[in-house]
Amino acid sequence: MEIQFPASPARLGDLRRTVRSGLRGQIRDDDLDDLLLALHEATTNAVLHGSEGGGAVDVMVRVEDGWAEATVLDRGSSQPAAPDRDDEEQPSESDEPSLSGRGLWLMGRLVDEVRLERVAPRGTRVTLRRRVQVEA
Repeated sequence: MEIQFPASPARLGDLRRTVRSGLRGQIRDDDLDDLLLALHEATTNAVLHGSEGGGAVDVMVRVEDGWAEATVLDRGSSQPAAPDRDDEEQPSESDEPSLSGRGLWLMGRLVDEVRLERVAPRGTRVTLRRRVQVEA
């Protein structure tokens, strides 16, 4: 599923409902809940820190081969994206989040992989991957 919405906090609830509706019945509810919370954190960051002035935010979500993947692309940021993280670089149990940055910390707890990358000419892409139980 692909969704594009204006960068407005008022749109985040609709996005969650749309994704939940689109994935309900495809993956277990506990996997869906965790993925949606991680996606909410990523899209909130895109709205608040990425796509200035209501610019578009693109979201793509797919389930394939036992993995759910959600990608969020914003249209610019004043700060460069953090380096890519793989499974071994996820925050440890002892890592405490700072007042800013809890979203990334939380995403790392909810999904198996968080990737952040700068895309040209401006923007940041966040990719969330979680191994899921597919509904039969």
